[in-house]
Amino acid sequence: MLLEQIDIKNFKGLKAATFKATKFSCLVGENNAGKSTVLQAIVAALKQVGLSSSQLYDAELCGEFKLAFSGITEADLERLGATHRAKIEPLVEQGRFTLISRCKAGEKAEYRILKKVPREARYREEAVAGVFKGKKGSNAIREALEESYPEFIGNAPEDLSTIAKATEYVAKCLSGLGEQELEIVDGPLPSGMAPSITALIPEPIYIPAVKNLADDLKTTQSTSFGRLLGLLLEDMEPDLAQISESLLKLDTLFNRIVRDGVRLDERHEKVRSLESLLEGILCKNFPSAKIELAIPPPQLRTILNAAEIYIDDGSRDLIENKGDGIKRSLTFALLQAYVQRQREKIEDGAAHRPLMFLFEEPELYLHPRSQKVLFDTLAAISSAHQVIVTTHSPLFFAPGVTAGFTRVAKETSAPKPVGVLYPIDFTLDQTSAEVFRLARFENADAAFFSSRVVLFEGQSDDSYLKHVARKLNLDWDFERKSVGLVRVDGKGNFGKYRAFFESFGMKVMIVADLDALFKDYEHLGASEAANLLRDAAIQRIDARIQEADLAATPSASQIGDRFRRHTFRQTYANAKVGLKNMKTTRIVDDEALALIDSLFSWESELSRCLACRQDPACASAIVPLLDQLRTQGICVLSKGPIEEYYPDNCPADGSKPSRALKAASMVETEAQALALSEPLAANRPPELKEILAELFSGL
Repeated sequence: MLLEQIDIKNFKGLKAATFKATKFSCLVGENNAGKSTVLQAIVAALKQVGLSSSQLYDAELCGEFKLAFSGITEADLERLGATHRAKIEPLVEQGRFTLISRCKAGEKAEYRILKKVPREARYREEAVAGVFKGKKGSNAIREALEESYPEFIGNAPEDLSTIAKATEYVAKCLSGLGEQELEIVDGPLPSGMAPSITALIPEPIYIPAVKNLADDLKTTQSTSFGRLLGLLLEDMEPDLAQISESLLKLDTLFNRIVRDGVRLDERHEKVRSLESLLEGILCKNFPSAKIELAIPPPQLRTILNAAEIYIDDGSRDLIENKGDGIKRSLTFALLQAYVQRQREKIEDGAAHRPLMFLFEEPELYLHPRSQKVLFDTLAAISSAHQVIVTTHSPLFFAPGVTAGFTRVAKETSAPKPVGVLYPIDFTLDQTSAEVFRLARFENADAAFFSSRVVLFEGQSDDSYLKHVARKLNLDWDFERKSVGLVRVDGKGNFGKYRAFFESFGMKVMIVADLDALFKDYEHLGASEAANLLRDAAIQRIDARIQEADLAATPSASQIGDRFRRHTFRQTYANAKVGLKNMKTTRIVDDEALALIDSLFSWESELSRCLACRQDPACASAIVPLLDQLRTQGICVLSKGPIEEYYPDNCPADGSKPSRALKAASMVETEAQALALSEPLAANRPPELKEILAELFSGL
């Protein structure tokens, strides 16, 4: 069975949030956003933990957890006793049921269950029970049935001698109600079910990130370490029957035992003597009092759990005296051992209680190589048990393995901030999965943990932009403000990347070169208002190009770059075929002419860019468009690529990254940074300052 969804209300920083879980889920986001709160909510719900006022978003209201389970099988239900199974089975529909835990501060948490009940109140279980309550004899019961449910009296059986038979008959009649006559409500669990429902639902194994690891390494069953060790010991005990028999014999030396229904005293003489001595002394004041010593019987698990763990890594010492990395690695060594044992274990057909492993930042203290081993271990565990982790490690992003990702963000609200969850499921969203793979290839994983993402084109835009930003304003620090810079490798990817990150609830902005206004513009995601301004600007620019003869002649490198593109080569081949056909048939083919024309239309993009950079009238024509785009988070550099904003005396040779580093080293003061760009119009700040102000707005 699987916890498919938990609705969390009024718990810590989560006012109202829904977490959709998969077999292996990752919660990502900035620190203090609420990732751990989701795990703690799951633990509180599964363990029916009472809540204090400090754990409630609003201390005056109830905290509530709604747990939706799916994949419940006959084997799962077999974990319940026959009586309880008969009560819960009708509430499981198509392998699904929902539990609700709701409580006020300081009160005991109790489960309720969602179930379908008749819309008509008189048909509900409690109303039916009230009708027959206290009725004795078949006549009284039949009269109650006829008075309250006359529609059922006609087919009533002759034998209605007990209340149980009457209620069973009414229930049978009501089982034929249609869906429109039913509604879903939450009500109490069937009588007697509360203590045993835990045998059905998963057991949480919760390993926090920030705590005293020495405490967590204690072998008591109350710690995650102890519970993991206990899981391994459970598999060992059947193979240690001989030792268990010896321990049973040892028990007879300390305690009275019952054998074949007879209570026997085969204790050691010293134990009986001590008990007799104590009883004799006590009887001087309480003559009728009896004393019986009961010494806890030794158990194999108790003995093993008391074991001390030594590590010899060149210096032999107890594990609690070792470093945090090896302490945490030991916990995950237990996990790996558990996985290995599960693989080796012969399936006996029994359905053991499912486990749910909840880890806060499992990568803490681990080397990246060890993180990869850990990830593989957790992935293996998720094939049998549900795994949910909070993480800051990009190694945990693997569509197809960790199928579910949820970004947790803290957003401003009254009277205090709230956590908001943004789910992404890569198993369903193939477009997002494709962009995810691109993002990983470009080492952009850190952007998942940012409060905002800026998409850019060039190979060196990020490093240079970061440097200039800090020189213009110390507050414009991309790292400190948690603003991620992601290279999209081509304008055509702007739209896909933007949609991908926005689905995580992130604000996404774009920094694009000037040619984005004329080439692949549709991928920017601009508004209709911007589109109208663009059309008007292009008309003015094209007219100015004709008027002043500003057409650009492409260089050899630009022509070569264009021809190396697969789409251009395909268009060229198709145009060549079309031209050959026209020569043969002597018939003008409009489609073929359009293809031939498209081979040269890209030159107009070059001419427009050149005109905007060299001609003041063309430069002024695009200012309204640039301003409109900037309000939508689309910042277009009016001078072209970022290299056009390097200091004038920056060397032109070398690779792009090396040139960017050299340019950054030449910008040492705010004045030098301000001089890198001109204002787009009179009485305005320099262009780069306006762009960076927009990128950091609201942070």
